[in-house]
Amino acid sequence: MIDFFNQYPLVKWILVGFGILYFLDKYGIFSPIDNLINLIGRYKFKSHAHLNDPKLKEVITFFNKKQFSNVEQTLKSMNSSQRSFAFESLGQYGNIKISDEWITKDTNNDLPKIIKGYQLIYKAWQIRGRGTIDSVSNEKLASFKKHLKKAEAILIEVNNKNSSFKTNAVACLLTIYKAIDANREYVHQLFENVINEFPDDAELHKNYLAFVSPKWGASVEEYENYLNRINEWSPFIQQLILAQYYFDLIYFHDYQDDEGKIEQLMTEVKTASIENINLHRYELYKLLYWAASNLGLIEHETYYKEKALPYLED
Repeated sequence: MIDFFNQYPLVKWILVGFGILYFLDKYGIFSPIDNLINLIGRYKFKSHAHLNDPKLKEVITFFNKKQFSNVEQTLKSMNSSQRSFAFESLGQYGNIKISDEWITKDTNNDLPKIIKGYQLIYKAWQIRGRGTIDSVSNEKLASFKKHLKKAEAILIEVNNKNSSFKTNAVACLLTIYKAIDANREYVHQLFENVINEFPDDAELHKNYLAFVSPKWGASVEEYENYLNRINEWSPFIQQLILAQYYFDLIYFHDYQDDEGKIEQLMTEVKTASIENINLHRYELYKLLYWAASNLGLIEHETYYKEKALPYLED
């Protein structure tokens, strides 16, 4: 073997180079093929949290122009679903340096801390990509978790106070805890404490469902305990939960809907009376569009793709 390397020194140095790259990638220092790896399995869509809604776009403008009082007044005037999408919009389109400036300027105000939490979470997912865990390089996984831990520290501080935006802080924490190690009993109680007061907050339910999903490492018992309570919630929350549940069945378990349950849900949502002020309807439409597409239900696919258009760009 030594003679071989002496005869072909280039091979030796290539192997040494691969060894060094493996070491760097293994310990999350640097991955030279990051972008290629993370293209594999990535969802082929881009979401627009502002939905092209004038009021949501306005709050982004206020924020990026450092008109902090306007941001606060606008958010306080919104209903819970508008606020959820406004925070996500600020996470997606707001400048994180402005959050830092606001925090420094107004240290007792929880609002810029929550906004920064959303921004760190958005940045974390930008880094990680939407592929399965085996398609994410160690470098990106380390950076992903680092951003989530920063967001957690900020949001825990907010959660320990009586903030006007407590539900949003908890919803963010649920998103973080689905992706990092956490005391699961603590997270369950975190959800229960807030959902008792706000039983129909869609952002809380959406994020908690992800936390208790086996695809994110939860036990089947955790998942079933939550799904068995579905009748406790409003009709819209039930539809949102079922849409996510059915999409996961199709996507991860190749479920074919032989009994027509998913198609029945799609038909029911078409005739359901969902208020225009409920912006989480776009999340519901998106899930049903994906489910219909995977099942080859062309009529439903066309309908729900059109309904979801303000939210996502395929």
